[in-house]
Amino acid sequence: MEEENKQNQENNQNANAGTDNNGSVGAENNQNQNDNTKSFDDILKDSKYQAEFDRRVQKAIETAQNNWKQKHDEEKTEAEKLAKMSKEEKLEYQLELEKNKRIEAENKNKANDLEKQAIKIASDKGLDVSLLQYIDFTKIKAEELLTKIEEMSKTFNEAVERKVNSKYQEDTPKTGNVGGSQSNKAIPRSSF
Repeated sequence: MEEENKQNQENNQNANAGTDNNGSVGAENNQNQNDNTKSFDDILKDSKYQAEFDRRVQKAIETAQNNWKQKHDEEKTEAEKLAKMSKEEKLEYQLELEKNKRIEAENKNKANDLEKQAIKIASDKGLDVSLLQYIDFTKIKAEELLTKIEEMSKTFNEAVERKVNSKYQEDTPKTGNVGGSQSNKAIPRSSF
């Protein structure tokens, strides 16, 4: 009994140290597994992978260049437009830009408020909040929000009910012989 306790303690100490009774280290096993893993550079030595990698990098560079060019062209057009304007026109234009930015910020703020209200309403109704992702809060009005959530709730609950009913609907029993000896042939009336 005492020997078993010593053996168990030794096994626990070895387990904590990462070794087993044979003295092999668990880290060696992990290292063997890591040796089978290739590094990114090793993978790229294969010409197929290198070609695919080069293609994707080139596509990313082209996309970045196109985005930069588009932004640069817009800024250049804007600068040319401003250069042609008088001082008063520039002030009016700047005022219009600031007004549009303010309206856009207000709309985003309203959309955030509507989304918070929608989450609260949906939670109170027991509706899955993830369904709210299908509502565009920038376009919906506050008056329409409750109606929209109620429609979603009704549709969702109906779909769940249909699915549950179809799962628990019993199949029509198959016709068969009670005794099992008769076939499915018609039974003549005279045999009754």
